[in-house]
Amino acid sequence: MIRCGREILAAEGVHGLTLRSAARLAGVSHGAPRNQFADKEGLLAAIAADGFRELVATRRARLSADMTADARLLTVMDGYIEFAVKHPALFYLMFGPQIAGKENYPELLEAGTASYQLLFGAVQDYFNAHGLADQFDDMMVRCAWSAMHGVSMFFSAKPTGPSTRPKVTLAQWRQAVQDFVLTGLLAAGKAKAAAAAPAAAKPRARRAAAHS
Repeated sequence: MIRCGREILAAEGVHGLTLRSAARLAGVSHGAPRNQFADKEGLLAAIAADGFRELVATRRARLSADMTADARLLTVMDGYIEFAVKHPALFYLMFGPQIAGKENYPELLEAGTASYQLLFGAVQDYFNAHGLADQFDDMMVRCAWSAMHGVSMFFSAKPTGPSTRPKVTLAQWRQAVQDFVLTGLLAAGKAKAAAAAPAAAKPRARRAAAHS
């Protein structure tokens, strides 16, 4: 049923997808989906969860143990953007407002969290590799996600991308954003380290003065 729902979603959008249309494509009775889904939103939530699982699986398949932390982060980001462009209707369903009560679907929440955790781990590894482990926090992941998601939304909604002058291709936009994220994360981490250094030096100075 989920597979059929995804086919209809890709071809006709959310408005064309109903329990009846999914049942018709699956070759089952109109009432059969009710055994699995209470309503259309239940089916949409299951499709969105399936999308998140695919998003995680396709990106993990591209990772290898010998990758540098930089390459790992770029691969995770690149796979996210490519997925959005390849499956625009599904991507919008996963993040859009069509499922009003996302908190009512544990399967969806779990799948979405797994996708975020993949990026979380990649950003954390990036900080560790550059000697900035103490400066890593979730806000760094959110900033990386925001940039990655923004490009994804732009180009999944409109294949030609935003109306910019001069025209910028997906490849150019993606490369620029990825460079921006990697450079920005390092700059933010180094700024946090520099700000923390004077604060850490004060207790040491007081202890030294007390023993002098």
